[in-house]
Amino acid sequence: MTKTLCTLFALTLLAGCGSPEAPATPAPTGDKPATPALQKEAVTVTLWHSYRAEEEKALGQVVEAFNQERTDIRIETLKVPHQAFPDKITAAIPRNNGPDLFIFAHDRVGDWAESGHIEPVSTWARPDLLAEFYPETVKALVYKKSLYGLPLAFKSVVLFYNKKLVTEPPTTDTEFVAVAKAHTNAADKRYGLAYENTLTYFNAPFIHGFGGEVLDERGELGLRNPGTKAGIAFSHDLLHTHKVVPEDVNSNLITSLFNTGRTALVINGPWFRGEIAPEVEWGVVTMPTVNATGKKMAPFLGSEAVLMSAKSEHKEETFQVMRYLATGDAAKVRMEVGGQPVAHKATWDVAKKDPVLQVFRAQLADSVVMPNTPKMRLVWSPTDSAIYKIVKNGDDADEALTAAAASIGK
Repeated sequence: MTKTLCTLFALTLLAGCGSPEAPATPAPTGDKPATPALQKEAVTVTLWHSYRAEEEKALGQVVEAFNQERTDIRIETLKVPHQAFPDKITAAIPRNNGPDLFIFAHDRVGDWAESGHIEPVSTWARPDLLAEFYPETVKALVYKKSLYGLPLAFKSVVLFYNKKLVTEPPTTDTEFVAVAKAHTNAADKRYGLAYENTLTYFNAPFIHGFGGEVLDERGELGLRNPGTKAGIAFSHDLLHTHKVVPEDVNSNLITSLFNTGRTALVINGPWFRGEIAPEVEWGVVTMPTVNATGKKMAPFLGSEAVLMSAKSEHKEETFQVMRYLATGDAAKVRMEVGGQPVAHKATWDVAKKDPVLQVFRAQLADSVVMPNTPKMRLVWSPTDSAIYKIVKNGDDADEALTAAAASIGK
């Protein structure tokens, strides 16, 4: 934790206080008995999430434990489909129909902060608390010198491989292509590699590895950067020149191919772990190095965080829930049961025997934090469209990326 980051936040936590109840006195004869003082009703804190599989199971255990431990606060959860989540948050919070808390990646923080949807938590988040997390995961939640939320986990893609097919996972882009080609037989619908090859997020490792960028920290677009074009061209060649990727790819197909031994390599994130069939022998490694640049293929780093609604009527209690979810036993459950690469540093002591999680932590050093400015929200759709045209259709890269940049604007 840097000194500059620490000074962004206040040094005090707010705490509630109460007063002792007076002892009950007998009622006069003939009157109704005195009514005992009632226990204060628990504050309900609503939490929205889009977790699936093991991550959802872990969150359920954490919430159940909290509700058993506390009588003053109760957590109620609601699962929202991931694709609909941002729009539902944006529509519900201004109308007071939203949650007190929600879990989402940090890249929308700037947009939601500007629109007044989320509450800065600098008042409650002391420097000693923030020092418990990996600095990159906290920095990602800072927008205009205010902190929005606490980090739960860091997420990026890595390279999954089938151990029965691949004995030596690739460490360079040349080896990467060679391994994929060796395990491709399109006639039998077997492919060396499967990833969502027309999406910006999954092309980011190639873009950064070849020296390009999507959006830098100053908010400048890098879509027409030569390195960006080279990274997308690499993705195009995997499909059309090397022919190691299925013609049409989606997340369900990727899971099916890997679970049936019909793909050797998959580029995916920690959520994929819960989708792999028990009988599959698999491993993970960090993304390979690009020989031409000497750079690692660096995926986008997402800081998945718990964020507070600006409309919450119980902000102090809500922050207590945030802290509980992000630290201590809750972080341990999210790591051990949910398989999450948690942002809480001390929790990693329990992951020493988990080689998969260790790979995700190693990838943390070779990743690019997604910008959290409002402009980033504008980047995804036009860039996805441009990459689709280049990778799938073979359109001219200069023309497609120039059109995307014009659509995004300054």
